[in-house]
Amino acid sequence: MIGVLLVPRFPVACELAERPELRGRPVAVARPDGSVWAVSAEAEALGVASGAPMRVAMTRCPALDVLEGRPAAYEDQAEAILTALEAAVPGVEPGRRDGDHAAFVELGGLRRLYGTGRRMAAALLDCAPAELGPRLGIAPSKFLALAAAHHAQPGGWHVVDTGAHDFLAHLPVSVLPVSDEMVRRLRLLGVDTLETLSAIPPAALAAQFGGEGALAARLVAGEDGEPVRPRVRGERVIERVVLETPLANREALLVVAEQALASALRQPLMRERATRQVRVRAAAEQGTYWERTLTFKEAQAEREGIWVVLRQALQEAQVPGPVSVLRLELVGLTSEVGKQLSLPVMRRRVRDHLEEAMRQLKARYGYCPVGRIVEVEPWSRVPERRLALIDFDP
Repeated sequence: MIGVLLVPRFPVACELAERPELRGRPVAVARPDGSVWAVSAEAEALGVASGAPMRVAMTRCPALDVLEGRPAAYEDQAEAILTALEAAVPGVEPGRRDGDHAAFVELGGLRRLYGTGRRMAAALLDCAPAELGPRLGIAPSKFLALAAAHHAQPGGWHVVDTGAHDFLAHLPVSVLPVSDEMVRRLRLLGVDTLETLSAIPPAALAAQFGGEGALAARLVAGEDGEPVRPRVRGERVIERVVLETPLANREALLVVAEQALASALRQPLMRERATRQVRVRAAAEQGTYWERTLTFKEAQAEREGIWVVLRQALQEAQVPGPVSVLRLELVGLTSEVGKQLSLPVMRRRVRDHLEEAMRQLKARYGYCPVGRIVEVEPWSRVPERRLALIDFDP
């Protein structure tokens, strides 16, 4: 069985948790570009849709309460939920849908750990603040679990183990893990429920909506065999500085960043370790933020080597306002400091340096862009069949 912890309309839920006086009113959260990020159920009932220009939303609902989006606050809250889930469940896969926050978990054997299904569900729901109205769905597949979570009440859970086709038939198309634009276009075509969608040939959906259409056709047909893929997180060191007085002066920000770096390097995890990447985030008072990932050519263990690159990035940063929170994250930790590749005589040392260079490329790009040639059929008369190019994975 697969479970999904869902917080619908996540930006709105985060704002209403801090402003309970707005509950029951039409509320919209605005993106930095002026479009609608997420809306409350009351605003959606009045015709306000996610992704629409804010001027259009205000025209359709003059009583709309518009709140400025705070991406940094939402990301911090989402990370806190994922961290709490990872402490309760062995594997957690973050969802990928904009507007909602979803996390998939593999529940195999977890019921025996908690004794009863009720205790297990309560433990998972406790991983998110009750003010956000989290919901839990449990089903044999990921999509069915997501649909069950949408069907659950805030703070409750819903289990679907039989009658999946009948359960899905009357659900709205908004439960599909597709873009808001596709949902909007489906509704314009008169397709409001999954039962109506299932009557459309898969080829027609793929022709109209591309990959998203093909995905929707498979999900409605019950062809969802996707497993839970837990996120892979290596060792990392985080230093977070909350400033009582937001800083607008660039020199003062550099002083705080240098002190944060020194504090991060003093943590026990960095003892005799080096880092390949530094992620720095400067969050403004309004909740907007500037973020940059810095990848070193060689793994760095000394403060001076890291600070040269970090200082340059902060000096050129286009911070959206006075900084209230500065966050440094050292990732790609290694016990061996990388060296600039040279060409020594010893073949073993050459290979060690090449593999280190490949690891640095993988840390920089997320995959190794280098391949290696292997013999396949050296006796073949066709030159293309003698050798093959495969990925070089250090």
